[in-house]
Amino acid sequence: MNSASRLWKLALLFIALSSALQIPSRAPLALIAVALIVDLAKKRRRNAESSESLSSSPNSITFSGSYEVFLSFRGPDTRKGFADCLYTSLTEKGICVFRDNEELPVGEKIKPSLIEAIKRSEIAIPIISENYASSKSCLMELQQMLACRENNEQMIIPIFYDVDISDVEHLTGSFGESFYELVKNERVGKERIDAWKKALRHIGDLKGLELSEMNDGHHGKLIQLVVSKVWLQLKKPGLLVTDYLVGIDHHVEKIMRKLDVDFRDGQAVETIGDEGCVVGICGIPGIGKTTVAKVVYNRLYHLFDGCAYLENVRERHAQVEGRKTLRSNLVSQLRNRGSQEFSTSDEAMHFVKNRFSNTKVLIFLDDVHDSEQLTQIAGDLTNYGPRSRIIVTSRNQDVLMGVKVRIQKYEVEAMEKGHALELFCKHAFGKDFVGEVDHGLSSAIISATSRLPLALEAVGSCLFFQSKEVWEETLKKFKGAPHKRVEEVLKMCYEDLDENHKEIFLDIACFFIGQDKRIAIYMWEDSGFFPQEAINALLVRSLVKVGENNELWMHEQLRDFGRDIVRKENPREPCKRSRLWNHKEALATLKEIKGTHNVQALGLMFDHGTDARLTCEAFYPLQSLRFLKLDCAYIEGNLQNVLSNLKWLDWQICPEKTLEFPYFSVENLIILDLSWSRVNHGWRGWELIEEKAKKLKVLNLRGCLELLESPKFPAPIKLERLTLECCSKLYLIGPSVSNLSNLVSLNMKFCNVDQLPDLGFAKALKELLIDGTFIDTIRFREGSMEQLETLSARKCEKLEQIYEIDHLRSLSDLALDGATIKTLPVSLGSLEKLQRLSLRNCQKLTEIPRSIGKLKQLQFMDLSNTGVDELPHSVKDLEDLKVLKMERTYIGKFPEAIQNLRNLEEINFSRCRRLEIQVDCDLARLSSLRVLKLSYTEISHLPESIRCLSSLQMLELHNCKKLQALPEFCHSVIILQ
Repeated sequence: MNSASRLWKLALLFIALSSALQIPSRAPLALIAVALIVDLAKKRRRNAESSESLSSSPNSITFSGSYEVFLSFRGPDTRKGFADCLYTSLTEKGICVFRDNEELPVGEKIKPSLIEAIKRSEIAIPIISENYASSKSCLMELQQMLACRENNEQMIIPIFYDVDISDVEHLTGSFGESFYELVKNERVGKERIDAWKKALRHIGDLKGLELSEMNDGHHGKLIQLVVSKVWLQLKKPGLLVTDYLVGIDHHVEKIMRKLDVDFRDGQAVETIGDEGCVVGICGIPGIGKTTVAKVVYNRLYHLFDGCAYLENVRERHAQVEGRKTLRSNLVSQLRNRGSQEFSTSDEAMHFVKNRFSNTKVLIFLDDVHDSEQLTQIAGDLTNYGPRSRIIVTSRNQDVLMGVKVRIQKYEVEAMEKGHALELFCKHAFGKDFVGEVDHGLSSAIISATSRLPLALEAVGSCLFFQSKEVWEETLKKFKGAPHKRVEEVLKMCYEDLDENHKEIFLDIACFFIGQDKRIAIYMWEDSGFFPQEAINALLVRSLVKVGENNELWMHEQLRDFGRDIVRKENPREPCKRSRLWNHKEALATLKEIKGTHNVQALGLMFDHGTDARLTCEAFYPLQSLRFLKLDCAYIEGNLQNVLSNLKWLDWQICPEKTLEFPYFSVENLIILDLSWSRVNHGWRGWELIEEKAKKLKVLNLRGCLELLESPKFPAPIKLERLTLECCSKLYLIGPSVSNLSNLVSLNMKFCNVDQLPDLGFAKALKELLIDGTFIDTIRFREGSMEQLETLSARKCEKLEQIYEIDHLRSLSDLALDGATIKTLPVSLGSLEKLQRLSLRNCQKLTEIPRSIGKLKQLQFMDLSNTGVDELPHSVKDLEDLKVLKMERTYIGKFPEAIQNLRNLEEINFSRCRRLEIQVDCDLARLSSLRVLKLSYTEISHLPESIRCLSSLQMLELHNCKKLQALPEFCHSVIILQ
């Protein structure tokens, strides 16, 4: 029986006894009983209301992960005013904020979930108001915040709201009166009173923000300052740029001046004046406009209240409902909220004017075709708040024609010879300089390519490891190319490819930018294109790139170049081209039944669902089709004997009616993507796949929310990749999965499973992804999983135990971030091929086994936010280690074990509050170190040996308050303080 039930029964017993025994004083007893019942009813109602909102409210007391900011305040003083405005401003910037809306009941302790929320927040903001000290909740929260600060886990930004700091420190005035009244009423013990007093003294000592000193006590200025401080502290990620930037700094400085930005030592300090400004960055394709603009944006965005970046505007604007989608994206980013829909242009423009007229915004629109596009998407630029800045990149210099705010233009010109040579050498020789023998040829080629970055990268890559004769022949070709025509250069690189390479290049340009390379390879292999060889040929020529997550990427100029090749196959009749990627052209071809045997790939892309109905007759002429993207289209009729050569069917959000009629040709199907469709265990399509899809290698069921268990797989089946990610109701991986003996990748991320299936059958498995599941134990059968290369179990908050893993001989990537494990198996040292080890946020992990020194190939290790306080001496043997992250750990001194690691490029000891660096610490042998992060540590000095770090590029020393002096560094080192 719970305490509430006991109190109810006790109260009713009081009433019954007093009545039955005719006690003279039964009236007071009855009153007490009634008071108890009323109090319990209130508590029950409050708890019911709390539980109802638990699933939707971001402010629920139930702790569900890390927060960026913890907001502490006295409800009656500021909840509906200042605290709510501050909360709204922070969340609108995309900052994750925890606020507790409940007062602590009399006599209760602070909830563990609330303590956990404070601990897991990066920044705490207590709003110290007049009655703050009258709240037991507030005082306990403040005590916990300061404990976290002392443990080097948190930054505190106190706000003194209409209260004098001296009254807080010394408990005087009305602030002190409310404190002593609380102590008296709560009958608090001396030990707790002393702890609270100490906390209030310490919070007064901190450098906080006082409302009375901000713009005559107006809230707006103070809130703006707090949001800016939090944003800077969190250092929200900016736009992605290439790791290798050459000759860009002078462009950035000139653009900053045109934007009226106070720019010092590579840092944007503030915007100058109240007037808004637009800068148009112009230049020919491949000159580097977007890269320059991204760098400017990344150094600016922290100064603004709202930011937005729209890429590939010209192309996206031409798509179905492209203008509407771009406008919606712009508003959503500026508000930092979900998608914002508008029924008309006038409605959108009216919203922008009302919502952002007083908001300081930064907007970056990339590749805008003309001023009409600019106006259609961003509206009247005078509608944005004072000091707003807008950056536009375009091929056309008149893109800002008719703009009503102050405009500036900046033309990106060809690279200087020295920078061009450096960029070319990086790709042609793999180094930053050129030998005397090659200098003449290199200079001639640089001149012939007009020093365009894209052309230099492409040509340099084509000539890598080529003979002198090839160089000379290439130079002759380039000399015939028209001046400043990068297309001619690209054409020469393209024509150097063999036919298979060209097919894959055009496929990527038209359909597969952003797609997983490993998936596309299955189709290309079955088509006889020899994709491994082809992709390597494209990579070495810099015609494509492959990202960290295997995604294919291509420069927009290369993309347009490839699509133009296809377009020229038949300029007037799209239905006779090899590839139809344009939605309007593809849809017209199908609706008008104009398809031909020339079409190899066709893609539809509906922005917001569709009512479009296509007949099976539309597909009869497409006998050569190998790739088809239907994107929620509805098809009437029987497709069983149609598209017999189809290898890849991408039918995401497949309509339910179509699912009920699953007759399509699957004999040659290699890849089937039914993501976000309403398939379930009883779907009839499984029978068709079981009977006829004998060649199926990839099955993607991501987000199929009606799947409760995995499909039944017949034996034999050649399936190699199974994706069940985000099937949030799926709780069971059925036994038929054991028939997938060829399985290479199993993705169960964020499924509802609580135990690993028996994977002893999976002799070929290379990738196992179980992030966000409820699995509590990882145990593999002895002798199994010998081919496993990647094991990812991030955010498995119930994961407590990992058994011996010494037989995982091929494992190269192990990620256990956020697990509740306390120890690692000693057999970790047996993973000889391990290259990446991530244990971030494993807070119960306090020790790394000594066997880690045996991981000779380890390159990346992240121990951030763990309980580890020292590294084992064996770490000295990790000769290949390049990145070591130990942010927010308890490490006390700079580890001697890492001082001889010559390949180490990045060290992050930020927020290691106990960290000290010994005077005799010898860092000179860290010859490859480029980045050293020591922010928010207690270091008082840097050793002289740090000056010997010849490769050092960045040294972070934010908020190192005890640091007394800095040694002199080479001017190329960026020091952030």
